[in-house]
Amino acid sequence: MPDIQAKQHIMGLTFAGLEVNDLEVSKTFYRDVLGFSEAPAVRPDAVIMKTADGLGSFALKQPSGDGPKSATAVALWFACDDVDALADRARKAGAPVPLAPQNGPFGKMTVVVDPNGHSLTFHNA
Repeated sequence: MPDIQAKQHIMGLTFAGLEVNDLEVSKTFYRDVLGFSEAPAVRPDAVIMKTADGLGSFALKQPSGDGPKSATAVALWFACDDVDALADRARKAGAPVPLAPQNGPFGKMTVVVDPNGHSLTFHNA
C-alpha cells in the first residue's frame, strides 16, 4: 500500500467536464431547461456552463481523440433554489426524471437525466 503521508491532500473539486454526443442539443438542455448560463465560447468543440452565482462551472465537450465517440458515465450534484420547478421543467422538456423530488441527505432532491444519459442530482441550496 502506498505511503499516504507522502501524498498531497485533495483540496476540492475545481472543475468538471462532461463528454456529450451532441454539443448543440446539450447546450440547449443545460441552458434552457436546467437554467445554467453559457460562458463566451473559446473552442468550437466545447462550452463552459456556469451556475447562477457564477461560482461553479463545468464544460460540455465533444469527445476527442480516436476513442469511442460516446458520452461517459459521471454523477454530478448541484444546489438549486427550487427542486420542484426544475424537475417540472425537465419533464416538460421530455427529460427523464428517475427520482421525483423528495427529501434526501442534502434536503429536497431530484435526479434528471440529460440528453446524453448523464444523471444529474439537484438539491435545495
